[in-house]
Amino acid sequence: MASLRNLFALSRWYRAGLGLGLLATVIAACTLLTDRGKDQCASDADCVAFGGHPYCQVGVCVKSGLKPEDCFPGTPTTPEQFANHCSTATCLEFNNCTELGLCKDTDEVPPASPPPPPPDAGPPADASVLDAAVPATACVDGTRPVVVVGGSTAIQPFMSVVAPLLAPIQIVYQPSGSCTGVDEVWNPDPTKHIVKDIANRPALLFDTQGGSVPCTFGSPSTTTLDVAVSDVFASSCNAGFATMPAHIAEYLGPIQPMTFIVQSRSTQMSISAEKAHMVFGLGTSDPMMRAMPFVDPGLYFIRNASSGTQQMLARAIDVDARQWWGVDTGGSTAVLAQLKAVDPMRAARAIGILSTDFADAQRQSLRIVAFQGKHQQCGYYPDSTVNTRDKINVRDGHYAIWGPVHFYTQVNDSGNPSAAAGALVTRFSDPRLDKTLLDAIIKIGLVPACAMKIQRTAEMGAITTYAPPFECGCYFEATVPDGKAPQTCHACSGPGDCSADTPACNNGYCEVR
Repeated sequence: MASLRNLFALSRWYRAGLGLGLLATVIAACTLLTDRGKDQCASDADCVAFGGHPYCQVGVCVKSGLKPEDCFPGTPTTPEQFANHCSTATCLEFNNCTELGLCKDTDEVPPASPPPPPPDAGPPADASVLDAAVPATACVDGTRPVVVVGGSTAIQPFMSVVAPLLAPIQIVYQPSGSCTGVDEVWNPDPTKHIVKDIANRPALLFDTQGGSVPCTFGSPSTTTLDVAVSDVFASSCNAGFATMPAHIAEYLGPIQPMTFIVQSRSTQMSISAEKAHMVFGLGTSDPMMRAMPFVDPGLYFIRNASSGTQQMLARAIDVDARQWWGVDTGGSTAVLAQLKAVDPMRAARAIGILSTDFADAQRQSLRIVAFQGKHQQCGYYPDSTVNTRDKINVRDGHYAIWGPVHFYTQVNDSGNPSAAAGALVTRFSDPRLDKTLLDAIIKIGLVPACAMKIQRTAEMGAITTYAPPFECGCYFEATVPDGKAPQTCHACSGPGDCSADTPACNNGYCEVR
């Protein structure tokens, strides 16, 4: 094993995954690889000819289980190396050649085709007036301290676990879409900062236990937004928001993966960027029908250009977020409900988009599809397998579609937010997160920055290695549902329990920093 570590320079997270699993394959590997008349090898280099990255174990070349076949074994530095770095995680190839006819490196997907206009639904509704009955509860009534949060619909589950941490302040949350929330903070027109009721999508007032009730801002509303929460960078919503004004501050929250998702009864297990381009960029306009089995755009459950989920996925599959085929459901909650409600006879044709905080909670009825990015040899789940929740492929670069949650708020001349906004956003400014907040992030299916091994500074931009100033990778893997700390993680009650190479005792485990 020592020679294997030296040859492949695997991270300790991979080495933990190899561990006993590799030793258990020795006997089986002998059947496949051993020349019983003599030793096969004296070093790992002697085993290279067998392919599949075997290593030398007691004179026998043993399969390592590393994938894909032509994986990069060293320390990755380029996007392609990160995407195809050797791993023991589940690796599902989507064959673009046999499925889409894209067999050469020079073959390209056709340009996206604008979807047909939706059926005429009559004159547009006034978004400031609720079509349904107005909720009885006022979002802001002056009797309770509140922080008014608006934006991403994908972040609703996270609000439910954060709400108990802010007591006695309560969260008022309006699921308006990432870019709508961003505009309500960034727009130089102060009248745009007013939060209004949205038709058929009432705001929610969270209590200090995480429960919520629909609420109304009233008409006319005078409430201004305290915090905009966005799945994407402000510049993804508006190119004019690329430079941060002096009166606005950004706080980065946990990492949020975005996914393609199908019903659990579907046979679809993986999708490539090129295949997703065919589905959401061409729909039924492709004469070769390469979107199959997704041949009914009425069963594509999507969002719109204001959605951070769609903005991020759009960059991954090269389809303008404003030009997707499918049905704009109006929010992540609706995507979830409508995809689950599809008749079993039509389930094979249905596909949706969700963040993992929604998708992870629905694993019995829905399944995340492994995603194979451009120049990637196979597809990966956000997690090491379809059944785990370790988010290892997000954390090391194999799964491409993710970004930090962004909190935007107005600040004064000293750079400080209001007391209400500060109660929420400043909790993310310390690399050493409060343990209750850390547990809330893990519980809801997001990834704390302290568990990441990579980072990116632009929307779906190039990734680089990252060493958090305060690490929590061991605690993260031990704490996720059905989780277990890797064998290389050592429990500790203080720094004295840790070795020189992992001297920090963080949340009960020895870490490098």
